Amino acid sequence: MSPLDVRILIADDEPNILSLLARVLGEEGYTVFTATGGKEACETAEKEQVHLALVDLTMQDASGLEVLKFATDRVPSARVIIMTAFATAETAVEAMKQGALDYLIKPFSLDELKIQIRRAAVEVAMAQENRTLRRIIERRGEEETIIGESPAIGRAVELAGKVASSQATVLITGETGTGKELAARLIHRLGQRKDGPFLAVNCGALTETLLEREMFGNEKGAFTGADAARPGLLEAASEGTLFLDEISEMTQPLQVKLLRVIEGHAFLRVGGTREIRSRTRFLGATNKDLNAAVATGGFRQDLFFRLNVLQINLPPLRERGNDVLLLAEHFMKKFRRELNQPPLALPPETNQALLAHSWPGNVRELRNAIERAAILSQGDEIQPTDLGLEPHAQAHGDILAGCMNLPHHEAREAFEKEYIARALRACGGNVTQTAERIGLDRKNLQDKIRKYGLKAS
Repeated sequence: MSPLDVRILIADDEPNILSLLARVLGEEGYTVFTATGGKEACETAEKEQVHLALVDLTMQDASGLEVLKFATDRVPSARVIIMTAFATAETAVEAMKQGALDYLIKPFSLDELKIQIRRAAVEVAMAQENRTLRRIIERRGEEETIIGESPAIGRAVELAGKVASSQATVLITGETGTGKELAARLIHRLGQRKDGPFLAVNCGALTETLLEREMFGNEKGAFTGADAARPGLLEAASEGTLFLDEISEMTQPLQVKLLRVIEGHAFLRVGGTREIRSRTRFLGATNKDLNAAVATGGFRQDLFFRLNVLQINLPPLRERGNDVLLLAEHFMKKFRRELNQPPLALPPETNQALLAHSWPGNVRELRNAIERAAILSQGDEIQPTDLGLEPHAQAHGDILAGCMNLPHHEAREAFEKEYIARALRACGGNVTQTAERIGLDRKNLQDKIRKYGLKAS
């Protein structure tokens, strides 16, 4: 907000003075409103949401101090400057004590007025920007808060708090969409590195070459197009935290390089020969069973041991009970606020639909469903149909309907997991019978059971 964007109210019951001040401040570029008395000043201040009020102390229907009190109660972002021709020490002290920004003694020069208003406008603009920044930080804090009261999520949050104070690597596990990055941010925020950067990279979203450059940086001429040296995430996060999401997708050559960094706290840029020290703390996350990946040779055992010093498992949404409703309420208020619309109610039938759904995409799927409902809902309530869930999905937790809110690769895994889980239940947990029923060989099925954390007899 620029000082010239400050909206100013002038209140004085002397028409000549009011007209002169309004003209002078208008010529300075301010938006000016006028009032010929105290009551009109109060009405205008609230109606126009002014930022600064220049108010005469003695007016017939209401004094400047009364206007000051009204503005403090009803327009808290407005600051007030008192004008008086009868200034005494007691008057000034009383005005400042009640919250006045400053005061002007009549008669004052127009140059004095301009300087005073310019100084006040700068202060008001800075205060407004600070309030805006605080709101942004508060909302960001809300978005980075793990919401839930269930014992399962409570245990995960408690463990995150305990591991935050250490410098050890942490492995965060859980299904897609359970909030693994949120847990990583919580650990960073509660730890000793909270003032340092938190950087994240999705190991499954980049090719091996691009991921290496992103993490390690490169020297000039290291490859075609490398016109300048560029630091990577390891340097940028040296005093902070580097979050490696989907770390199970990292290739074997990069796993070796990462292990060397974790153990030796040093690395080389791509194409470089100078060793660079690193004090980065590593947090990894995966929705896969790394034990199974180690067993099949897909993930290095030594790196697994280094990452798995401390492990936090985030429960799936279907195991968190009424947390579904708490999260739905939170997301609904957030999205409606962004739309500048009042909150919507969640009637009993909608709550029932939310609780009945299996949420294969977990919190991410729920967030998407509530965002859709917050935009499309008619009236003052979110109806079950607004969620975009098929009727039979609401009653029976149909996996296919839930997958419609997920990216393709996540939907494929969610469907396969639920498909195998249902087949296992139908066969009483017998792996051999389940393998025959769905046409998989027994070893392949066992690998998938371990991958998805399913239970078999």
